[in-house]
Amino acid sequence: MAKELNFIQTELQFGISPQATAQPEESLEQIDAQIRRHAKRVIEALLFSCPDPLPLPKIREITDTFCTLAPRHLRSIIEELQQDYISQQRAFRLEEIAQGYVLRTHEEYAPYIDLLQRQRRGEKLSPASTEVLAIIAFRQPVTRPQIDAIRGVDSSGTLMQLLERQLVEPLGKLEAPGRPTLYGTTREFLKHFGFKDLNDLKEIS
Repeated sequence: MAKELNFIQTELQFGISPQATAQPEESLEQIDAQIRRHAKRVIEALLFSCPDPLPLPKIREITDTFCTLAPRHLRSIIEELQQDYISQQRAFRLEEIAQGYVLRTHEEYAPYIDLLQRQRRGEKLSPASTEVLAIIAFRQPVTRPQIDAIRGVDSSGTLMQLLERQLVEPLGKLEAPGRPTLYGTTREFLKHFGFKDLNDLKEIS
């Protein structure tokens, strides 16, 4: 009896009632399934928004904001995404390159993408594209996080458009955590603005 009284006192001390402990809880399987589905959608959204290979540590850093998942669990989810795209016969695939993951279109669609890019090259640059291009031109080589810090907004979409128009290109990796891609201008950039070389930029800076 004394043990039972002590047990009840402990429950009351910590605010736990016998009724509360008796209530059914959501099963671990259900919780895991919900987390897995959410994590899968988050990872897919990240991949679609990032033109560069996305390292697993960066993916984990973001998924840790809502649930801590081991690297093997994240890889399992990524592999599931890969198989989804294959089974659904999507026009793109998920690849692991340069110590990261990136979505890439199948080679058979390259001619159509090239037609789109040719049309875009003749289009006028948007204010956002002009701003990002100016930052890259005068500060190259520069990373996307550095561009974002200067502008105060995300530049992923704008940078992708400049890459598609072949006005900028990757120049390598910065030796820093995450090894972000360094960007610089191209020969197409010089042709577009009528510059002989990058020294012409000094005259307008």
